[in-house]
Amino acid sequence: MAKNDILLIDGIIDDRVELKLPSEKRDEAFEHFAFEQSLKEYDLSIEEIIHGSVDGRNDGGIDGFYILVNGHYLSDPQTFKWPKMGSVLDVWIITCKHHSTFKQAPLDNLVASITELFDFTIDSENFKGDYSEEIILKRNNLKLAYRKVSPRLSEFNIHFIYASRGNTDDMGESIISRSKQIEQISKDSFGNSNPLFNFYGSTELIKLHRKTPNFSFDLPFKEVLSSGERYVLLVDLEDYYNFVSDEGKLKRYLFDSNVRDFMGLNRVNEDIRITLENQESPDFWLLNNGVTILANGASVVGKHIQVENIQIVNGLQTTESIFRHFSNSGQDINKRSVLVKIIVSKEDTIRDKIIRATNNQTIVELASLHATDKIQRDIEEVFKRNDLFYERRKNFYKNQGLSTEQIITPLYAAAGILNLVLKAPHQATNLRSRFMRSESAYGLVFSESTDLNVWPKVVLILKLTDTFIETKRPNPNHKSEQFLKGKRQFISFITLSRVFNSFNFSISDIVNMDLSILTNEEFEKSWNLFDKVNQRKRNSKAFLLKVCEDAKIEWDIKHIEKIIHSNNITLNPKRAKTQTPNIKPKKKEVTREFLSQVNETLPEQPWKPGVHIEVCSKLDCSKPDYFSAVATLIEEGLRYTQKDGVVFDQDGNVISIDSERVDPESLKLKE
Repeated sequence: MAKNDILLIDGIIDDRVELKLPSEKRDEAFEHFAFEQSLKEYDLSIEEIIHGSVDGRNDGGIDGFYILVNGHYLSDPQTFKWPKMGSVLDVWIITCKHHSTFKQAPLDNLVASITELFDFTIDSENFKGDYSEEIILKRNNLKLAYRKVSPRLSEFNIHFIYASRGNTDDMGESIISRSKQIEQISKDSFGNSNPLFNFYGSTELIKLHRKTPNFSFDLPFKEVLSSGERYVLLVDLEDYYNFVSDEGKLKRYLFDSNVRDFMGLNRVNEDIRITLENQESPDFWLLNNGVTILANGASVVGKHIQVENIQIVNGLQTTESIFRHFSNSGQDINKRSVLVKIIVSKEDTIRDKIIRATNNQTIVELASLHATDKIQRDIEEVFKRNDLFYERRKNFYKNQGLSTEQIITPLYAAAGILNLVLKAPHQATNLRSRFMRSESAYGLVFSESTDLNVWPKVVLILKLTDTFIETKRPNPNHKSEQFLKGKRQFISFITLSRVFNSFNFSISDIVNMDLSILTNEEFEKSWNLFDKVNQRKRNSKAFLLKVCEDAKIEWDIKHIEKIIHSNNITLNPKRAKTQTPNIKPKKKEVTREFLSQVNETLPEQPWKPGVHIEVCSKLDCSKPDYFSAVATLIEEGLRYTQKDGVVFDQDGNVISIDSERVDPESLKLKE
């Protein structure tokens, strides 16, 4: 290690502490920096990086736990788009220490932890070690992901990182031996895995940090048709592969503006794969719509085009399929071509129209296209006037090095509107991005008739609330978003209701509010009342009513009828219309061990008639116990609702049918 590398690292951390990225604590800033650099190839958002952080008490020596399927971070298994075929599973276990050396103790902890965590035959209740809720949740997500993708798993990589400010040349043999032991434990746990342990010291982290995204490239082509600053090219498949990859890794940052995720090898992508592998197939561009690239500038020199500040806005499925083909040693002996369209424009509104148009030609979830909506651009503008930056385009502001304190995600802002404007803090607490799939729910929250000035005001109120709640965190060194998420909406709602002496405060009340009155003393009153309400489900209407009733008694707050007579806001009308009832209501509590037994005994869905008889016979259990277990498995997202041979996801969408019993057109049982 160059002796000055540690000084360079310390300088980077100084800058990040000043930006509060993610906080003013040096060890947290170093940890976040190490996560960013380790996972750089995936171009994760700040929210995703923070979500994967599990550092704290009982973390088992693990500071970062990240699960990625086909390069996409798994945060919520219920809303994740699981690929149908061709799955690549990547697990990253990261240990960070703000030390100037590498020590053996963190690896000793890691050996003990992964021995248990990677053994899926052990239920979490039977672990010998004490693990935090975050670690258990990540382990359960890994177990679920492994089960989900195992039938179609083409690659399983387990990455271990130990990051410090130390020198990797000075590590002792015992430390290296421990890392090899960790690799072997992983291999013993998952025979089909590729475990790899890497040490990142100051030199390695500096090297990763200096590897900044390059958005300007040279693209060779075979043929070109141009009109003004519009180009249509035929590009050799292998040249295109080299264009979108770097050292065998896909340049995912080139797809920030692409509204689709790679769906795995679905029917269309399976056809692309077959075409690429079949050397006798017609030229590729004859069978494929190609790729659309937006750029700020382009110039043709001979058989090359120099392209500046590019974004690939359509063709992610094609690109990933081509990338997979060549990265898996695929060949193209006939030098086939892919069609590439390059459009030069510096106008954001024009670029957004192109993004929406090029991605609206095939079936895409409407929620994915909302980033280009006028209301989203308007919200971004009003945030800028308040020195806040609305991340309607993933990582757009993060990549500019702005402080996390200034960057606002659409989900954070939407939850605040649902809470303070629509008066539904119980629903805002667990708001998930899938609500944007419903046009009516999306239009309700992101209404163009709402005063735009309320958006930054709501966010600033939530920020003040978060700052107060942080003072109540039992373990200040354990930065769990869940601690804030479970409380911020109710604390802010109660506080504003008391300040305005009404549960029915208006948008203009919020817009004209002097935020200086929201002192810690005001929040403390709300906290004490909130903390006294002893009710199990804190995201329910019943809990909201109880909190408001107690607040009315305590402070004589008016207009409680607004809360009493309001109904839950329907955030997913489609689900209400189409989702079928659970198989049977839960009869009684069941143990985790029995749940695991039922889950392992059940076949893949759709189930055949009488499956309950077979399972009850094998497990020697009663039908009520079986149905209770299945209902719990459905609630936890491990299984899906099924009725008459049709399987529904959590949103009521049909995901599979029993083709032997069900008519695919009518979805009714065959006669």
